[in-house]
Amino acid sequence: MPTLRILDSLSDPGSATRRNEDTFGGNASCAFVIDGATGLGGKPLLDATSDAAWLATFAAQVFETEIDTTTPIADVVRNLNARVQRRIGNTPTDEAIEAWALPTASFQLARMEGRELAVYGLGDCRLFLTGADGAAFETNGDYSRAESEGARRAVAQAGGLTAWRSLAEEPVVREALRRSRARHNQPGGFVWTLGSAPEAAAHLSVQRLTPALPARGLLCSDGFSALVDKYGRYDGARLIRAASERSLAALMAELRHIEREEDLDGQQYPRFKVSDDATALLFEIID
Repeated sequence: MPTLRILDSLSDPGSATRRNEDTFGGNASCAFVIDGATGLGGKPLLDATSDAAWLATFAAQVFETEIDTTTPIADVVRNLNARVQRRIGNTPTDEAIEAWALPTASFQLARMEGRELAVYGLGDCRLFLTGADGAAFETNGDYSRAESEGARRAVAQAGGLTAWRSLAEEPVVREALRRSRARHNQPGGFVWTLGSAPEAAAHLSVQRLTPALPARGLLCSDGFSALVDKYGRYDGARLIRAASERSLAALMAELRHIEREEDLDGQQYPRFKVSDDATALLFEIID
């Protein structure tokens, strides 16, 4: 029976001045990455420093303790989001909680189910996978292309990244991001996430793959997949090969050099922050 084994993992904050809102994990049944969405100016609801970091950590604990080889992932997501919803409902506040202030997180989770690799997700985390026959597979490329266009407009509005720790602090950009975030987890909407909407469980992305074994895969947040999606230094297969041969730490150093040395102002590679939190997990599947 094929088994999934984690080979390497790494998570790096985009800034030394704030918490890492990404996380990763796994157990005997699965491996996953989680990317908490940075808050957009509301008062913290669940954690004094970062609701997104709290949510990512809580979700990782739930995944590791509640998912086994047969647990329905939709049930886990529904129950997790219901618990967050109740926690927010019990938060003492006299102010209305805006939709854009609610904590959210993307995730991508891989689990062997018999001879199939089942891949579950919400939001913009990515999977790159290559089989022994050289066949390649990836998830969520559409998310990255859509975000790049929004970042291009934001950089033009703000005049670059130099004056802003994050473009979300620029008033016009912040309002546009709030309008976009408020549309998440809404009926008829495109984006569903971990957070406080139990109905997001009905919108899980599910892919079932049968790669030629041995196979290797890379789960990552969009901060790390930028090496493919924004900076064009790799395709998925070459990224997996580089991670296997050079280590995730070496790739992280390359990523940060691009962001902090080659294009600090975001003109060549438009983005909302100089550096985003970046997380990656390398795994193999063997018989």
